[in-house]
Amino acid sequence: MRNFNNLRTIDLKEYLPGVLKDVAEIRAVMDTETPEIQALWDAAEACMNDQFIQTATEDGIARRESMLGISPYASDTLDDRRFRLQSLYTENVPYTRRSLKNWLETLCGKGGYVLTITTSNFNVDVKVALGVKKQENVIRETLERMLPYNMTFSVSLLYNTWGIAKTKTWGSVKTKTWQNLKEEVFA
Repeated sequence: MRNFNNLRTIDLKEYLPGVLKDVAEIRAVMDTETPEIQALWDAAEACMNDQFIQTATEDGIARRESMLGISPYASDTLDDRRFRLQSLYTENVPYTRRSLKNWLETLCGKGGYVLTITTSNFNVDVKVALGVKKQENVIRETLERMLPYNMTFSVSLLYNTWGIAKTKTWGSVKTKTWQNLKEEVFA
């Protein structure tokens, strides 16, 4: 993700006309005022970034969590908190296959999940990619709110298969355990 903080560094001396650039008193005033103007610019930039979940600062994320009554876990990173907020904002109350697929694709990315819906026994099975492992509980909580009460669901991890592991060289995997090979995200 792109870092949107401090995209611009302000130096007021650059805006002085040539005739005033060498005046020591004016340069001293500019040196004194530059940090204040930079702070104003940074605050305005943070305000703009806080308008969107993907670019929000920690304060912006905390404000949204407070509005929704969410308490972050102690182990949550800023990206984990963003993921939880995004899942709440993108869930649709009326459940349809299409809305469920769109919601999962928004959160897990294209190919980041496998969705199996069995209508004969009202079951939904979601397997999420290892890269989304930390958000498995968020997906489970959201499905509980999103799906009708007559449907059962399960959320599990989409582990690496032998087909993925056999493409690696022996030198790159000989130090790993079988569990590492099964659960580690391969680049």
